[in-house]
Amino acid sequence: MKIFLKENVWDKAIERIEYIFDEFQEVIVSFSGGKDSTTIFNLALIVAKKKNRLPLKVLFLDQEAEWQNVVDY
Repeated sequence: MKIFLKENVWDKAIERIEYIFDEFQEVIVSFSGGKDSTTIFNLALIVAKKKNRLPLKVLFLDQEAEWQNVVDY
């Protein structure tokens, strides 16, 4: 049986990332260029702007096998 809540994925994701920014002085987003880390990066950027916590720190490990477009991004 499915139980539907009056919440959506977008709002819950923003809420969870806001909690991280509220609880920790230093927040670093790990970015690989994949769809999951790109989504988290963009959500964290939205929250960082909202909370005046720019620049957002990002960890990107270039393993010299990355697409140039990912490195440029």
